[in-house]
Amino acid sequence: MTAGSSWIVPIILLATPLAVQMVKRDDFKTCEQSAFCKQHRAITEPTGYELLADSITHHGAVWTANVRNSQNTLKINVIGLADSTVRVQIDEPESAIRKRYVPNPALVSLPEELEFSSVENGDQEAKIIGGNKKLKVVVTYKPFLVSIFNEFDELVAQLNRDGKLKVEEFRTKEEGKEYPEGFWEERFKGFTDHKQHGSSSVGVDISFVNFKTAYGLPEHADAFALRNTVGNSDPYRLYNLDVFEYELNNPMALYVSIPYILAHRANRSVGALWFNAAETWVDTQSSVTSKGLFGKMLDKVTGSSDNVPHFDAHFISESGLVDVFFFVGPTVKDVQRQNSKLTGVTPLPPLFSIGYHQCRWNYNDEQDVATVNQGFDDHDMPMDVIWLDIEHTDGKKYFTWDKHKFPTPNDMVDKVAAKGRKMVTIVDPHIKKDDGYYVYKDAKDKGLFVKRVDGSDFEGHCWPGSSEYLDFWHPDTRSYWKDQFAFDRYTGSSSNLHIWNDMNEPSVFSGPEITMDKESIHYGGIEHREIHNMYGMMYTSATFDGMIARTGGKERPFLLSRAGFIGTQRTAAIWTGDNTADWGHLEIAAPMTLSLSIAGVPFVGADVGGFFGNPDEQLLSRWYQTAAFQPFFRAHAHIDTRRREPWLFSEQTQQIIREALRTRYALLPYWYTLFQQHTENGVPPMRPLFYEFENDDLLLEEQKQWMVGSGILARPVVEKDTFNVQVKLPRGEHKTERWFEWVSGNEVRGESIYVDAPITFTPIYQRGGTIIPTWQRIRRSATLMKDDPITLFVALDSNENSNGEIYLDDGNTHDYQSGQFVKASFKYTTLSKNSAMLEGEHLDGKYAAKNWIERVVVRGVESSPKKVEITRVSDPVQSLEFSYDHDSKVLVIRKPEALLTSSFKVHIEF
Repeated sequence: MTAGSSWIVPIILLATPLAVQMVKRDDFKTCEQSAFCKQHRAITEPTGYELLADSITHHGAVWTANVRNSQNTLKINVIGLADSTVRVQIDEPESAIRKRYVPNPALVSLPEELEFSSVENGDQEAKIIGGNKKLKVVVTYKPFLVSIFNEFDELVAQLNRDGKLKVEEFRTKEEGKEYPEGFWEERFKGFTDHKQHGSSSVGVDISFVNFKTAYGLPEHADAFALRNTVGNSDPYRLYNLDVFEYELNNPMALYVSIPYILAHRANRSVGALWFNAAETWVDTQSSVTSKGLFGKMLDKVTGSSDNVPHFDAHFISESGLVDVFFFVGPTVKDVQRQNSKLTGVTPLPPLFSIGYHQCRWNYNDEQDVATVNQGFDDHDMPMDVIWLDIEHTDGKKYFTWDKHKFPTPNDMVDKVAAKGRKMVTIVDPHIKKDDGYYVYKDAKDKGLFVKRVDGSDFEGHCWPGSSEYLDFWHPDTRSYWKDQFAFDRYTGSSSNLHIWNDMNEPSVFSGPEITMDKESIHYGGIEHREIHNMYGMMYTSATFDGMIARTGGKERPFLLSRAGFIGTQRTAAIWTGDNTADWGHLEIAAPMTLSLSIAGVPFVGADVGGFFGNPDEQLLSRWYQTAAFQPFFRAHAHIDTRRREPWLFSEQTQQIIREALRTRYALLPYWYTLFQQHTENGVPPMRPLFYEFENDDLLLEEQKQWMVGSGILARPVVEKDTFNVQVKLPRGEHKTERWFEWVSGNEVRGESIYVDAPITFTPIYQRGGTIIPTWQRIRRSATLMKDDPITLFVALDSNENSNGEIYLDDGNTHDYQSGQFVKASFKYTTLSKNSAMLEGEHLDGKYAAKNWIERVVVRGVESSPKKVEITRVSDPVQSLEFSYDHDSKVLVIRKPEALLTSSFKVHIEF
């Protein structure tokens, strides 16, 4: 949902036509209106830092020195970490009047340090070799420059190449002394921000050397590849804000802030994580090295006099310290793994959560819920979750129910669960100021709310009116919040009820930029300005802890969040917020979700149909077709929109939606396997084409098509009145890649093709060399399908071979962590022109899965077999039925009847 620019806006919205709602740009700052951004962006000459060689110390994995210019002296740490990762920190010296905040809770654990294998401190530079000898750091003293090299001794990144390092020290105000504009206080739209310790901003430039293209910095409604902002627009802004009906193709801040950049070119990648939770702006530019001072320095470091392309990012944060993790790859999947080891992965989600979710603001009452639940059955459409928005509560007091509309919540949830489905209710961080509301009274008595400078509780307006906001930096707050999700505490809840955390930027209707005052104080004296972007992450992590505790750690929870930061992926899925029912918002969903995916947040999606407005049937149809191939699949709509349950549209549209849903549910074993693989290697299920085809620079800016795993290429139609689209089918480094249309199985030839795409068709292709497991018995929910037989889709590569994998467990508990899962592999091998073999092997796990292979569809078979036989463990050879289509070259093998928990071999004789 969304907030307005003041606390009375929600009342006005109900009487205002949807067509006139749009983002109010002047509610939000530009760089020119932000004193620290304006000052850093104005740097045109190097700030003059030099490293003091006599200050260097080195112990184990930490190399330390001082750097100095005419204004101050700073301390630099270069820290060696495991898995080709290095950390560079620049901070005030120990004598600083106040410590700078480091957002360590965002990390999965304290980084694993790895002692440097060698350090050479020369007269002009220091050479530091990583512990695994796969990275090198060269620190140049004058001018100060940090250069990062990968395992092939290729320069991939530099810090302070353009000399933009700037750190404003914490100060004590001196009467009569002149300070820059905005140093002690800053005004915006009637609000005044008082800075207790003066302006404490930090900034530095990072260059990705020999890279033209880079990605990341979510969340923005902008192109997937980062644009040139220098001289063209504001920098990308990372400051979690409640921005409804957001504009497209601009770098305005939205709900999520992940200061991470991935740079990629053919066969090389490097990543950088700016570890700072304060408001951040990032100027980006793709350029060629100039021949000024730093161009000459680059020549010296690289040993080359040729101009070198580079992608430059100037990071500017209001507070915190300069703290950068470099992931040196060298491949894109290496970088993804390195990042995930530091920030964590999404734990294996419950099976139901990757099915289809039905939501709106709001389902009116228990009868409405029952009608919607039955409607999916009546119209033969699978669905897994029904959601309830804020109107289900008693006066916007979370953990409560409207006693008139939802008098028997346990019974309602149980009836939904009886059909194999779940429910989700919303729980937001603003707590209604009402002494009769137990959560407010408890938190007030325990001192758990965010404070003002004078020690009083911070108060703002949100959906309930006057509200106060819980301080999740206080350990007692986290403990208290965790307890609220216990079944005996949250009346009406059960293990079939899951949670939605909205408005957690935090949204404050009466605050500056519709959020919390920066001078507000958190536990330990932390100013809100220092941690703003991680408030939502801290909130969802506390909620997640409560949901884990409510079943004693037995069951897996599902949690959705709107706000996010580094590490949010460890506890919550993310959706792209309050989008609009128009074609531009459908098209931008892919680049937005791709950006989040490569930045480490893989469980992502956009509201199907658009939150605001009323989509026509063409738009709605195309949206379902698109979202079926994105990780989080939920329809959602504003309270003022017309009802959108799929059966309320024409017969043709109903059938299109039904087919999109059925396609998603058929592929659930594949999606589930991809999410499990993500827990091991950090690679997201939804990924850009260059993740699978790293050598192809022609794919670097592709954002209308993407890969689902390594086996499926999706190019949904996202343009109005478009019934023929261009599809790029990468042919790989040796131009031998094969592709097969998903529905027909026909092989598709050509590297860039035009495809007829009538409203009933979505261009989807299977990659040759892959085996994709599916469920073909589509039931009312994923939970009811988990034991069903498997159909394998085998697509042959140029050598007529193929392989794949499946992972399954009970779909609900954490028992998989003690071995209660099944993992099996499949391999199709062409042995000769007269024979081939399909092998299934049980790889791991002791889960007694009931699933068996009921059908195998082989694509790209050149001739019909003479016979097909199967050999199972301890069983005699058995002939199998099969059919062959000469036109499509598809072989169908029926009823191998081999369990996933045992091995088998299918012999094919031609």
